[in-house]
Amino acid sequence: MRWLAVVVAALLTVLPEPGLAQTEEAPVPETARAQVMEITPVGEDASVVVNGRRYQGTLRISGHGDGLAVVEAVDLDSYLSGIQEVPFSWEPAALEAQVIAARTYLAWNLARGRTEAGRRYGYDICATDACQVYAGIEPRLSTGGERWLEAVQATAGEILLYQGEPAQTYYSSTSGGRTRTASDVWPEVDLPYLVAVESPGEESPFVEWMWRLPQRQMQRVLSAADLLDGDLVDIRTTTTADGEGPWEVTIESEGGSRRLTTWELRGALNRAGPRVLSEHLPGVRPDGPRYPQTILSPTYVFESIRLPLLVPGAPPILTIYQVDGRGWGHLIGMSQYGAQAMAKQGAPAAEILAHYYRGLEPQPAPEWVPETVEVVLAVGLPEFAVEVTGAVAVEVDGEEVAAEELGSWGLVADRGAIEVTSPVGLGLPPRLRPGGLALRGGRIVLQPELTAAAEVSWTVWVGGEAVATSEPRATDAGFFTVPLPLVPGAGIEIEAVNAHGSDRATVGQVGEEDPPG
Repeated sequence: MRWLAVVVAALLTVLPEPGLAQTEEAPVPETARAQVMEITPVGEDASVVVNGRRYQGTLRISGHGDGLAVVEAVDLDSYLSGIQEVPFSWEPAALEAQVIAARTYLAWNLARGRTEAGRRYGYDICATDACQVYAGIEPRLSTGGERWLEAVQATAGEILLYQGEPAQTYYSSTSGGRTRTASDVWPEVDLPYLVAVESPGEESPFVEWMWRLPQRQMQRVLSAADLLDGDLVDIRTTTTADGEGPWEVTIESEGGSRRLTTWELRGALNRAGPRVLSEHLPGVRPDGPRYPQTILSPTYVFESIRLPLLVPGAPPILTIYQVDGRGWGHLIGMSQYGAQAMAKQGAPAAEILAHYYRGLEPQPAPEWVPETVEVVLAVGLPEFAVEVTGAVAVEVDGEEVAAEELGSWGLVADRGAIEVTSPVGLGLPPRLRPGGLALRGGRIVLQPELTAAAEVSWTVWVGGEAVATSEPRATDAGFFTVPLPLVPGAGIEIEAVNAHGSDRATVGQVGEEDPPG
């Protein structure tokens, strides 16, 4: 093991070329107060990370009384390519139908004007399933992402129009065999193209669903939802034919009764169920996993099952409530699994859309399609760490403070404004300082220090030959980790580069002969 001692001894000698002396003071971050901060990635590979997802549009972080709001301004095709609503392995026609429905839904949102929250925080549409699920650049970089991008490009500019304006193209996962008329779920929405249609062939785990609870546990859930006055007596469901109004559920208790639509009760039970009966709700699917929600759709009925008990001291009758439902989502407009079923049968996107939206067909409508979309990614944040994967330009209250910089920014909500902490070493060239060795996961690693954010790469040398390299990676100022191979004659060359300069350091033997054995 003499070679191991030789390698370790060599690795303990770090030779920065050039570098700062270990006694030189390190740069310190600066803090300022602001109202708005804008961050724009520079270059194709740069992005800003929010909740683990990468975004390449301009991020605007603004201060409000309830915290920070994060909004991305992004071009239309980048927004659409970032929507993550269906598997990208699906048939091209199903993907194209989904793109057109999503583009139309966006156009409809913009045409009706921003919501109150949109005006307050400055955005057009949200990024969750309350609007359309948007995940930045992650979808197009995922497996099959190129197929989704092709669908976006193949349908460029196409939307569905009704009486010359963008249609309300609602869509949901699974209809359970038949969609719902919009007014039967939301009485205030009465549109002739949003009516119930058949949707056969859905290969979805949510076509049908069911769960049961004994009366005592059902009573706990309904009490938590503030729907009981005394003990539970019974639950009944009233169904209607298509177009004749919402299905309703009557909940009878000792103190009276409550009548809700199945959609209203869905929201109440989805909030209360997992909170008070997390071991039972949401229910368990026949194939093992739990359902995504307690009540998946507005299409369900309650059934009371009464079982005689012959147990001394127990009630003579045990009542169990069974909930039988179908579909997942509001079931209005296009069924995504239904669109896939039609596409597998050879239907093109236009036919799929005409089926689910009562004859509406896609057509170019540039006057309704925006060039840029502002998407809200988060609101009410007490703080926000801006992590970047490449160079960014930064403006604070309209003033440019960085044109092509690396490094993380720290933002903290401060009474309707933002306390902004800049990256360590902002505006300075990087310097590599000597670092020590450490053991991480059974491996010896080097921990050098970086004085300013930079793109760091390294090369492993053995006997004067480069045997491994790393891709440049945006790295914040401070200590970082580099793996070290325990091989006789090994060495590592580290390089740090930013817009203001570069630095190199060598560890062990780089470009030299193997040490004597």
